Amino acid sequence: MSAVKYFIDLNSKKLKIDEFLARELNSAGYGGVDIRKMPMRTEVVIQASRPGVVIGRRGSKIRELSEILEAEFDIGNVQVEVAEIENPWLNAQVMASRLARQLERGVRFRRMAYWILRRVMRAGAIGCEIIVKGKLSSRRARYQKFKQATVSKTGEPSDLFVDEADDRAILKPGVIGIKVRIMRPDARLPGIVAVKRPKPKEAEALQLVKRPDEEMEVEDVEAAVDEELEGITDLEELRELEELDGLELVEGISDRHEEEPAHEPELTEKIEDSEEVENAPTPEETQDALKELDELDDLDEGDE
Repeated sequence: MSAVKYFIDLNSKKLKIDEFLARELNSAGYGGVDIRKMPMRTEVVIQASRPGVVIGRRGSKIRELSEILEAEFDIGNVQVEVAEIENPWLNAQVMASRLARQLERGVRFRRMAYWILRRVMRAGAIGCEIIVKGKLSSRRARYQKFKQATVSKTGEPSDLFVDEADDRAILKPGVIGIKVRIMRPDARLPGIVAVKRPKPKEAEALQLVKRPDEEMEVEDVEAAVDEELEGITDLEELRELEELDGLELVEGISDRHEEEPAHEPELTEKIEDSEEVENAPTPEETQDALKELDELDDLDEGDE
């Protein structure tokens, strides 16, 4: 078998499996299938918005799907897994299936199409397009297109970033076809340049530059005054500085100096007493004075 024929058979088999699972898992929000060929087995990963419906009670639905895939599609050692769709509003297959089921229940196509369009754009899609074809409101078939924002139709962006899916709703007037295209949020379109915003600069702290002719600050003035007062002991100089600067440089000195005149009499008395004490005669001088007085008394008595 040539390589071309091998890949054609592989893709045709995948398409048949996809159509079969879309019919069987319509109520589970089927979103696609991935088939991975392993050396010992074949993994079939089913994407669905409601994994519980795919699994079934105690895994009965998965066992049934595995038996059908092995028997009808000739897949040996099949292993079925279920993956939950993170954001079903960005999955075109889920949206097309939901729109088809609502049309079968009797909901008007315009109302349902606009509702899905708004929800898809609210989920973060770059663009969305919904096409409904068939006998919509008359006997003749026509189509209605609902589109918002940008959706690539050709080129590499349409292959890489656009999710496209088809579905159909079977009604009494006939079959209505539905096509949904969703441009995912991670799309990078050519020709669109994204400019990064510059980082905000941190506000630099303003530093004041002191001019040479500027006056000294209060702290510097106080420090200079303290240094000048270290060697000053005269009260008059302190008073003069206090009057000039308006600062209380010495606490209580002025009060004590004012109280000194009140004690001046006591100080003078003490000084006089001390002078008298200093001028007082010694005991030897007193004895000599007494002897002289006795001799004078004797002389006076002899004269008589």
